[in-house]
Amino acid sequence: MIALPSEKGASTRLIDVRSPGGPLPTSPFKLNNSLADHPLFETDRIKRLLCAVPRKYVEIRAVQSVDTNDGSYKQGALLTDVDPVDTFERLEERPRWMLIHESWVYDKDYEQLLRDYLKCLTDELAELRPGISNIGCWMFLSSGKSVVHFHADPDQSFLNQVRGSKTVTVYPTAVLPEETVEKLVFTQRQGQEYKQDYEKKAFQPIHLAPGESVFLPLYAPHRVTNDESICVSWNVGFHTNKSNRRKTVHLVNWELRKLGVTPSPYNRILLVDSLKVQMYLGIRIRDKIRHIIRTIKSKLGYPSESDW
Repeated sequence: MIALPSEKGASTRLIDVRSPGGPLPTSPFKLNNSLADHPLFETDRIKRLLCAVPRKYVEIRAVQSVDTNDGSYKQGALLTDVDPVDTFERLEERPRWMLIHESWVYDKDYEQLLRDYLKCLTDELAELRPGISNIGCWMFLSSGKSVVHFHADPDQSFLNQVRGSKTVTVYPTAVLPEETVEKLVFTQRQGQEYKQDYEKKAFQPIHLAPGESVFLPLYAPHRVTNDESICVSWNVGFHTNKSNRRKTVHLVNWELRKLGVTPSPYNRILLVDSLKVQMYLGIRIRDKIRHIIRTIKSKLGYPSESDW
């Protein structure tokens, strides 16, 4: 996780928000970016990044194509025995989907790019100015005609198209059951079960060409279909004070369900949500104590719970 953007910011507008200044919407919207010609997204520079980031942070998966799509939009098999640079070089001949995690940690140029981009966002979006957290950026590299799995992110984000073009189909968060959202928040696992019925509620598909971006609302599931050529996309995700409050309510609801309680959904009763936010501090203290006890037991040679 990086610190919040500095006051100086960037001289170039990396993202053109043009927001009226209200809260972030619950529906996607399209805007423009200036990343298509940015040197950090040139082929050789991406290869350098792939070499700098530890292999465990480069996610590579098999992917269906437009010609082989079975309509399930399931996540492809994880490929752990392939070389990232070789995979990137051969995206045209072998359908693959790549996701680079932690780039801002292992390459300071990408950390600075992220800072500059966030400065552009905070200049225009009032909801971000009180403070943002859980900041990160992720680079997607994928073959032409790829059909990317149906999933939801554990944050809200801006997806920026840099190279190639694609169509993004976004669905309201409400299509997911409340328990599914709670599980997403708790586990951070993005893959979700796709149901054909969701199409009735989908937002209008958004086509992205190089230099175009789309806002992906908090927890809103989505899927992507690439056009003919290789795609390079860059996603910037974050939480605001407002979205952190919602995240906290979902986490408490998850804990209550484990106790056999059926909690009221988020935003159903505002007073109850406020009480849950207060409850979360106690849960964090409990988890911290448990962690300390496990650590002490481990050092003293006690068997772990998994060994019982």
